[in-house]
Amino acid sequence: MTWLVALACALSAAVHLRFVVPRLREPSVADGEPAPHYAQLAPFTHVLALALMVFVLAQVLHFVPSDRLGSWFGYLGAGAALVWVDLRTTWLPRTLNTICAAQIAAGLVWVAVQDWREALAALVGGLTALGLFHLVWRFTTALGYGDVRLAAAVGAMGALRGVDGWVMALLCGTLIGAVWAIAHALLRRRRQGPEYFAYGPALWLGPIAAVAVSGW
Repeated sequence: MTWLVALACALSAAVHLRFVVPRLREPSVADGEPAPHYAQLAPFTHVLALALMVFVLAQVLHFVPSDRLGSWFGYLGAGAALVWVDLRTTWLPRTLNTICAAQIAAGLVWVAVQDWREALAALVGGLTALGLFHLVWRFTTALGYGDVRLAAAVGAMGALRGVDGWVMALLCGTLIGAVWAIAHALLRRRRQGPEYFAYGPALWLGPIAAVAVSGW
């Protein structure tokens, strides 16, 4: 059963990267700032690599109750394509983030049918993470607003496992991001490159790592 759901998630990620990402509207950029060029981000080899990555990561769904799989489908499918774009460009397209959020929300409708309190907890967890990251964005320069929007999905997925799951998801994402930042800084010492880096993939990995570490 797990491998079938994992395959569905991998196919969804591949479809979003191959057919949705190249059709996204290019954002307005400041003079001298590189444009993301979404149309160039979906060669077959990259689509295949993303699908394989998602298939492997989705094995954590072995621990996830069946009525939560709908939300995980959206998170691992469209969400993977979203953070792949961030990894390649440091942009998190708002349209693709909205698609991901809508798919997660559709999955939460089914959760609500089973237990409305758990769906409400996911909603509160998502909004709380959104508010927390908005404050970080407002008073620091550490995040882009795309990361703030992504945090809502991360918080919702973590909160499906309760308060402990919410904390663990954000903690895992933060720790992965810290390691990522250190590696980025070390690489910059060897070769010149921008100071900024894509934080979205680390944040997105948080709920996945939390389930892998602690189960459900």
